[in-house]
Amino acid sequence: MDENQLNQTAPENQSEEQPAEEKKHKLLEFREEEKKPLLTAQVKEKIRKELREWVVSLSVALVAVFLIRSFLFTIIRVDGPSMSDTLLNGDRLMVTVLDMKLHGPDRFDVIICKYPGKNDQYVKRVIGLPGDTIEVKSGVLYVNGEAIEEPFLSDSRTVRFDKPSNSFGPIVIPEGEYFVMGDNRDNSNDSRAVGTITEDMVIGKVRFVFWPLSHIGVVEGSEVYAE
Repeated sequence: MDENQLNQTAPENQSEEQPAEEKKHKLLEFREEEKKPLLTAQVKEKIRKELREWVVSLSVALVAVFLIRSFLFTIIRVDGPSMSDTLLNGDRLMVTVLDMKLHGPDRFDVIICKYPGKNDQYVKRVIGLPGDTIEVKSGVLYVNGEAIEEPFLSDSRTVRFDKPSNSFGPIVIPEGEYFVMGDNRDNSNDSRAVGTITEDMVIGKVRFVFWPLSHIGVVEGSEVYAE
């Protein structure tokens, strides 16, 4: 075979190899293209899974908060001076709920409650229980005809309240209802004005002031004063 024949043969062999190489590259490109939708689907599924987990976690957290606030305890901020000097404007309170749902309030408990026809929440002290006869004469509280000491009232509050004009009653408290008053007797919107409250209006019992640090401490109620 001479040189001319060799030169003519070589291009023919090269032309046969090129299509095979092109086919190989095209096959690889095709396989890569096939992978892209698969990878995209996997990414989407991963995102959907993570979103579901976040939604479930958030829902569980919200339910837990609702149950805690509804049945265990809640946090309340004091707004106003009606419970001075026991509680001050701006105090943050820890309030238990379950004990009120199970047993109801006792005399001298500091509670969070609502008033008839109102959605606002108020912090007051329970003074009269169902069936009691309540009366105030010149600033002195009488329950069922007996004068009651109120050591939770500061001297300054007692002096200002010790006036004939602050007398009221006697009032007989219906069954299932309670008479509440603020410790700041001469500056409190309470049962003297709005009437008694029913048991279902009692939200919880104030247990503790946790803020500000200058006023932190236990809020004493029936466990101390009603003994």
